[in-house]
Amino acid sequence: MRLAQKYAPKKVSELVGKKEAISAIAGWLSGWKKGSALILTGPTGVGKTATIHMMAVERGLEILELGQEDSIENILPTVKQRGLFMKKRMVVVDNANSFSPSDLMQIIRSSTFPVILTADDPWAPKLRTVRQLCEIVSFKKIPAFAMEGTLAEIASKENIQPKAPIKAFAELAGGDIRAAMIDLDSGLASRDRSSTVFETLRSVFHGPPSVAKAAMECCDKDPSSLMWWIEENIPNEFIDPRERAAAFELLSRFNVARHRTRNSASMLAGFSSIRSKPDNRFISYKQPRPQFAADNSLCRELAIATHSSTRKIRSELSFMKNFVQAD
Repeated sequence: MRLAQKYAPKKVSELVGKKEAISAIAGWLSGWKKGSALILTGPTGVGKTATIHMMAVERGLEILELGQEDSIENILPTVKQRGLFMKKRMVVVDNANSFSPSDLMQIIRSSTFPVILTADDPWAPKLRTVRQLCEIVSFKKIPAFAMEGTLAEIASKENIQPKAPIKAFAELAGGDIRAAMIDLDSGLASRDRSSTVFETLRSVFHGPPSVAKAAMECCDKDPSSLMWWIEENIPNEFIDPRERAAAFELLSRFNVARHRTRNSASMLAGFSSIRSKPDNRFISYKQPRPQFAADNSLCRELAIATHSSTRKIRSELSFMKNFVQAD
């Protein structure tokens, strides 16, 4: 098991470098009043969502997570009702910048439970009216000195003797302790994390295997998330039907292998070998659609029947199908 998985925090007290944010959230929850909300802001991957999920578990609250694919007509009834077994809820609106201000205002004012929004830019003009109902808590990147002790403790437990000093892993992680653990696992303390997912896709689709693998290591998306980006963009990258079919076949093999082997991500480095000739076209990459494509009307009906969100139903639809088939 990789260090990032083995030592992933399982409770609030294990989170590193988030004491101030946790204290602010806890104080807000204790004094929450209907019609108010909290905005969490900070760099991607800093742990905003993970923190509130852990806090909800420790407080015995059920998370109701809302995404932009959920219609306001389905959202409003769910934010007023308790969850399964009559548990109280915490309403989490992911990426609030993608919602309309009027929808956010309705959610906040209608909810009988605390509403927490995550936003990359809480000061965007479209959130001006929403901010009047909210407090803002900022998540900062974890400073290197705060990481160093945790990494040293992990290295001691695992009997790891890296070539570079522990301090180097902490300083080069860019405030991301999960990335620091990945580097410690590999023994490399010089990884460049500047690549965006768009740059990574270009390298995966067009670069030789060595370049593609390096790009994936630098990407801010894990292999599972990257798979959905690749699936969405294969039709634009491969015009020839045979090459397109081969690309989907490669992606399918990765999808099977990723549950069985730790090194399955290397399979995604083989797309360039599929091409019969170089392709220098400029491709405008698209974000992936919801991972579990499903009939929207069915998801909406199930969401209403189970007092849940459309997003939650869609994410568990494959499990439901297996359950029905097994029956």
